[in-house]
Formats: sequence, structure tokens, C-alpha cells
Amino acid sequence: MTAASAVQTSRRQDAGFWSSAKSFFLPVGSHIDPGGVRGYPIDMRVKAFSAAGPDPAWLVPGALHVAMTQYALGAHERWIAGEGEQWLQAALDAGRHLASVQDPDGSWYHAKPFPHTFPLPPPWASAITQGQAASLFTRLHLQTGEVELAEAAHAALSPMSRPQADGGVLGELGGRPWPEEYPTRPPSHVLNGAMFALWGWRDVAVGLGSTQAGEHFARGVDSLVANLPRYDTGTWSLYSLFPHPICNRASSFYHDLHVNQLEAMQAFADRPELEVFRRRWAGYSASRYSRATAFAYKAAFRMIVPRNPMLRRLAPWSRP
Repeated sequence: MTAASAVQTSRRQDAGFWSSAKSFFLPVGSHIDPGGVRGYPIDMRVKAFSAAGPDPAWLVPGALHVAMTQYALGAHERWIAGEGEQWLQAALDAGRHLASVQDPDGSWYHAKPFPHTFPLPPPWASAITQGQAASLFTRLHLQTGEVELAEAAHAALSPMSRPQADGGVLGELGGRPWPEEYPTRPPSHVLNGAMFALWGWRDVAVGLGSTQAGEHFARGVDSLVANLPRYDTGTWSLYSLFPHPICNRASSFYHDLHVNQLEAMQAFADRPELEVFRRRWAGYSASRYSRATAFAYKAAFRMIVPRNPMLRRLAPWSRP
């Protein structure tokens, strides 16, 4: 599949106004190995447009590191799909760059405030970046045997076992561990970012033989299952649990991503609750009433919680 065709098959024409799913969505990976580490659980090929390398804008200080992890995972997926050795090289180049700029404590810190939705002053790290980087490094190590990549994978997980109060990205939800995509105060508890982060634990456990990572993954799945009801509004899923003045319902893009993540998670965790919520949330997607209600809530949310940082600073809830 070419880059252009991957984008085309990742479009959803019925996506809502507030959703990026009209441009692309992220399907379940087609090369998942339940007993090993091969394809990524979510197909990131749409994130990798060119084998010539990542966007130079991602290399400048202040860029969101998750763009690089997802580009590299997408490039790796293209290689697995048989699109050419140039894609493996692109993944390796991006992975080696990430390893070269990794902080000694295992983190990738952002030097600028988060630009959207949440109050998050620098420096800050993100569990989604940490987990996806661990997944990427594990795959690249298994292919190349480079010890440095395995070491970088283990190091990437360290901040996910370190509480926010100690500079890590480990939060707590319902008395259970929760990896925080955005380590805000009060906590944001972003759902999709937590699931991406958990796959980092899983891949290091299976691919690099880490018993400790396996234990963290098991506890993370327990937490996910126990807390999924918090994200169910009865007609749609929530993007996060940050105490905005209005609940942050997921856009149609993120709602569909939640459904696909729950499907993919079942390849690694035999928990019937995952399928219960996957079916329920897929049913919401199929309901015209649920889609209309989600759109109305999202429209109200964006009026009250604008993306523009200058406008957002005027709201008292936005102050860290």
C-alpha cells in the first residue's frame, strides 16, 4: 500500500465537524502478534508519509516528541507490510534520533507549555511518548540486535513507574496506577494516551523478557478495566477526565480510536470487559442520536474551552 492509498483508506466521510477523522483515522493493526512483538496494535502508517525521514519541524526544540514516535512506528508498519526496506531504515533513523535526545532519566521533556486544552507548564514529559518509544525501540532492537536500543526501551519505561510528584508520568485513578499522557494538576487522565502507554510495558515484557514490565502491564490492564465506566457517558466516550466546566467528550476520531484500541488490547489481555465496552462504544458510533449528541457537546466544549491559549488563560479553571 502506498502512502497515498493508506491515507485514503484511513478516511471517514461521516466524521463530525470537530473531528480530524475526515483526514484520517487509526485502524487496528493488521500485523499484531498476540504472542510476540511484530506489528503495532494501531496501524500508524498514515503518520508516515515519506521514507525520506520525519518532518524537520519535529526536530526543533519544543516539538511534540509523539510525532516522531508515531512516524517511526508507521514507517516500521510499512516495512512489515512489504512496502520496502527504505521504510525500515526510516524507522531506524527516527528511533536512533529519539535515543540520542533521551534524557538520562529516560524521559523526553517538552520545553514549551502544552498548546491545547490543558494547563501544562514546562518541562513536562508524556506517557504516550514514553510508551510508544519503548514499543518502537523494542521492535528495532529485535530487528537489529542493537543493545543501545534495548537499553533505551527499558529507560523509556522508567518515568511511567515514577509518580508525578517525583517528576514522572505515573498518575492514579480510582486508587490504581494510570499513565498520564499529560501530567497536569489536577490530573487529566486521557484515555487513548493511557492505552498507548500500556503497550510499551507489554512490548518490553514480551520482546525483551522483562518480568517487571509484565507486572506493570497487568496492573495497568486491571486499572483500565476498572476505570472504563468513568469514560462512558451512556451515549459516547470521554476523551479525558480533566475537571473542565463541561465534560470533554471525545471527537469522532478519538471515539473511534478508543473502540479500535479496545479491540487491539484484547489480543494481549483476555478480559471480557474490554469487549463489553468495545461493543457498547461501537454501538454509539452507529447511532445517529449518539453522534448528534456528541457533536452538540463537543461544540459547547470548544466554545467554553477554546484551543487558543490566550483565550484559555482567561478561564479560572485553566490556571495550573
